[in-house]
Amino acid sequence: MPLEFDLQPGDDRLYTDEALEQIERIEGGLLVLERGSADSTLVNEVFRAAHTLKGSAATIRHTRMAALTHAMEDIFGALRDGRLTDLSRFADLLLSTVDVLRALVEEVTAGEILTTASEPLTLELRAAYERAMTNADAPGSLASMAAVAADTGTASLASGGLSSADRVAIERLRLEAPAGAEPTSVLRCQIEPTSAWRGVRLFQVLVEADASGRLLACVPSREEIEAGLQDGDLHLLVRGEADSLDVLLTGLRGVEEVSGIEVLPPLDGGSGPAAGDEAGHVGIERREVDLGPEGRGLPPDDRRGVAGERLKTAQQTIRIDVARLDELMNLVGELVVQKTRLQRHAHELMMRLGDDLLARDAEEGSQQFARIASQLQDQVTGLRMLPIESVFNRFPRVIRDISSRLGKEIALQIEGKDTELDRSVLEEVGDPLGHLVRNALDHGIEPPEERVAAGKPREGTIRLIARHADGQIVIIVEDDGRGMDPRQLRESAVAKGVLSAEAAASMSDADALLLIFAPGFSTAARVTDVSGRGVGMDVVRTNIERLGGRVEVASTLGRGSRFELSLPLTLAIVGALLVRSGGRVCALPLTGVVETLRIEREAISTIRGHHVITLRGRIVPVEVLDNALGDPRRPLGPGVNGAINLVVVRSRQQELALAVDEFVGQQEIVLKAMGRFAGALHGVAGATIMADGRVALVADIAAILDRGAVRLPDAVGAA
Repeated sequence: MPLEFDLQPGDDRLYTDEALEQIERIEGGLLVLERGSADSTLVNEVFRAAHTLKGSAATIRHTRMAALTHAMEDIFGALRDGRLTDLSRFADLLLSTVDVLRALVEEVTAGEILTTASEPLTLELRAAYERAMTNADAPGSLASMAAVAADTGTASLASGGLSSADRVAIERLRLEAPAGAEPTSVLRCQIEPTSAWRGVRLFQVLVEADASGRLLACVPSREEIEAGLQDGDLHLLVRGEADSLDVLLTGLRGVEEVSGIEVLPPLDGGSGPAAGDEAGHVGIERREVDLGPEGRGLPPDDRRGVAGERLKTAQQTIRIDVARLDELMNLVGELVVQKTRLQRHAHELMMRLGDDLLARDAEEGSQQFARIASQLQDQVTGLRMLPIESVFNRFPRVIRDISSRLGKEIALQIEGKDTELDRSVLEEVGDPLGHLVRNALDHGIEPPEERVAAGKPREGTIRLIARHADGQIVIIVEDDGRGMDPRQLRESAVAKGVLSAEAAASMSDADALLLIFAPGFSTAARVTDVSGRGVGMDVVRTNIERLGGRVEVASTLGRGSRFELSLPLTLAIVGALLVRSGGRVCALPLTGVVETLRIEREAISTIRGHHVITLRGRIVPVEVLDNALGDPRRPLGPGVNGAINLVVVRSRQQELALAVDEFVGQQEIVLKAMGRFAGALHGVAGATIMADGRVALVADIAAILDRGAVRLPDAVGAA
């Protein structure tokens, strides 16, 4: 049966985005609180997230989700109020609830039931909550809290105490109540302090009381509530004595987010308002907001000013569909192309006309346009930048669950979670990081007993680090586990047929570590549901290099391993070196370019029929760019300037010098995917439109090196 929710067309994406944010906040808080944290700020944050989730689910009439989050909220509320002191016994149940909540959120988009686990889980949560609350011997239970309250005298209503706010409200009710001798009672209604719908809930209580026929007056008044002017609790003057109000009290307590309805003791006739209060006046504020440190201790008028400024700030942010941002980025990319074209035309005018007024105006106009276009590009790129926190936040739960399954004790340390990168890169980096983290959990970190025997602490550590460096983002996954043994890697590669025994014997330790990226390679003794199939690390390198990045690995036996991913900040507009080769222009992404050289023919040697050069002690193979791209082979020869022009490129710690006819220049390019009609083009990542309107191929440096990887090491090794 299809599901229908109370949502306007197009609002489902907004709802799901906000709901998933709250769920992530709950999950992150749970993982911290499970370890015994008593941070009241975190407890309040988790409670508010569950409360908001419940309210939004109820608003769209997602009843199963509202019921489940309500049951979860009760447990967080007890923790917040001190009625529970240990959340660890609820952790597994609450984390299962988080998983089910994600499926319930997806139901809003799918329009159909995706899980039947919500209702049994709701009952299980309620049962667990009731067991905890009714256990008189348990610290933090309801019974023990009541005993503490009685001992300390905190039950003010039970002892007949009234606050100054109660006294002021009763005085106002006396003034507003109609004359009459019939018995009356004063009720105090409390709304949950975190409610986002405080005014609505107060009005619902008011309507419920009015429908009973008992309501005589209220403070705040109906007009104040409707205008959004409410301060503190709602006080009701009703007909009847306390022992005759059971039906009314039951109805009022049934209103959503009502945390308490109490019958106040009568106010003595001679007592007036507390000192410093004015009878008949209740301090009011239009909206309840978090005023922060700047609002604390200020008089009411000043606090209202601070609240207004904070509300203005809150209203200056909007949500926007990412499709619009993508289209805007495409338009900026076209603008970058036109910027380059305009600069080229202006330069040609200067060359042809010399110091001419028109030429100078064109040059100045092109420079101004270039500055504005660059600023616009920076701004739009900034709009697409998101903190990597959204990816890093997945892993505390992953580490918690897998380490428990494997019987390991592992702590996660995160640094640089505010580091930003383009949304398109962010979407692609999650899977590679997941493979690296799971490998560290399964193969890297040892069991506690093995760590203790090796002189290490029982608890292992995995670190996730993100930072900006040289116009790229660097992400590091590091563990303090057993590390990798190059000798074992060589033996495994030979056993699996990845390498010959001779090649393995001549391989350095650094190169041996790179064997883990070979397809199908694994050193795991058995395949588990965590890792060991030999496909994960190959996927890591493939995905990262497809993004124009690179992976570097370092490991010390017995001390741990470190994987460093270098990625471009954005994929939409990239810097490239333009070169001419064989009558066409190609673009080489700067992320893979090491340097450019102009050398004489005599500087090139030949080993076993392959050209090589010696570059600062390194032997680097040489190949004509056209040949590397799979075109009909042509001999190595000088370029247009009489020298041999070389571009040294690098990927996966391999280097290759590409011979080209001419260096055209460096510029920003907009990478365009090649359509299917072009077929499979080896070594080509896509195309770009140049300033003169012609199309240039964008080289895939990693693919070019892969194609030559079979024969190039032989040539180098022979040297």
